[in-house]
Amino acid sequence: MIKIENLSANIIEVTVPETLKADDFLQLAPKADALIRTYGKIRLLIDATEFNGWENTAAFEKHMGFVKAHQKSVERGALIAGHAWQHWAAGIFKIFVHPEIRVFDKNKADAALRWISEDGIVGI
Repeated sequence: MIKIENLSANIIEVTVPETLKADDFLQLAPKADALIRTYGKIRLLIDATEFNGWENTAAFEKHMGFVKAHQKSVERGALIAGHAWQHWAAGIFKIFVHPEIRVFDKNKADAALRWISEDGIVGI
């Protein structure tokens, strides 16, 4: 199951499980929507170090639907990658989505947090 935690007022940390399921986005969307209503733009710190893929096509479609519906409300996204393929996948995503996205290796998680927090709202 996807794990969601507020790091500060407009920053959400999303810890992605090994396998994403379609229902995971039912949990993520309301929390993201509430923060977007409050702050206008949010930032995402995505820990994908354990992520290996989607359960099925429906899960992938839900993921893409979530990205499409929310991408203009995300100011920046930091992806902590656990696998080499996540670097090139993020590179492809950068072509199609609005927010600035940077990818960090799992041993650079502290740098990802610093970058996602730069000039952002701090405190809840």
